[in-house]
Amino acid sequence: MKNIVYFLLLVAAISCSDAPKATPTNASKTPAESIDTNGLNIDATIIRDIQNNLKKKPVALNREVWNYDKEGNETHYFLKKGLVFKFINDQKAHAIFNTYHDKIVAGNNYIFLTNMDFDESYNTYYDIVIIEGADPFKIIEQIGTNGVNYDVYNSDVVTQLKAWDAQVDFKFVVMDVARIHAYMKTLPNDLAKFTSEVYKFCPDVIDQGYSSMKEMITDYKSNKYFWLWWD
Repeated sequence: MKNIVYFLLLVAAISCSDAPKATPTNASKTPAESIDTNGLNIDATIIRDIQNNLKKKPVALNREVWNYDKEGNETHYFLKKGLVFKFINDQKAHAIFNTYHDKIVAGNNYIFLTNMDFDESYNTYYDIVIIEGADPFKIIEQIGTNGVNYDVYNSDVVTQLKAWDAQVDFKFVVMDVARIHAYMKTLPNDLAKFTSEVYKFCPDVIDQGYSSMKEMITDYKSNKYFWLWWD
């Protein structure tokens, strides 16, 4: 099982770095005024272009969240202002992210992948979300990303990611309840120390992912692709 999980993560990392950007499509296919942006303040032609690329219409965001703090208090709410393109092939999803990320962030929104899933042949799929607000740390907070099985709570995740971000300048691509993936624009000065910190914070990166710290360091050097996943 460990080998399968690592293989899938490695394929995702390679596809992220090598996948071509999606080619913008003919904007005349769907009139801009027919696009329902579900409360987003966004150029409707961006949504139309993604829709034409994917040949799939988005649905309104309606994500239910349970967020827990260290004292055991639960906050329950829904994220509703945004759009979701459902069940998109891994390579296509990353291509859409890479093509439209900068335009969407410039409009004070964010695009990310979530709900990692597989088909019967173990091909990887994601939902693509476009949500209000360009600060990925705020979105990680809203989603409630955590590793509660390891006593790692959402506030811990946000604090630690901000500390690492100062070293590597993350570009967050996958955000979910127990999963974070990001491009690293640069590698930390002390890579051995960095990877040790990552393993301590999220043991499953090796216990259910990389076979060793050495392999983890080699992968960081080759792909500059970072991930956390708490089982």
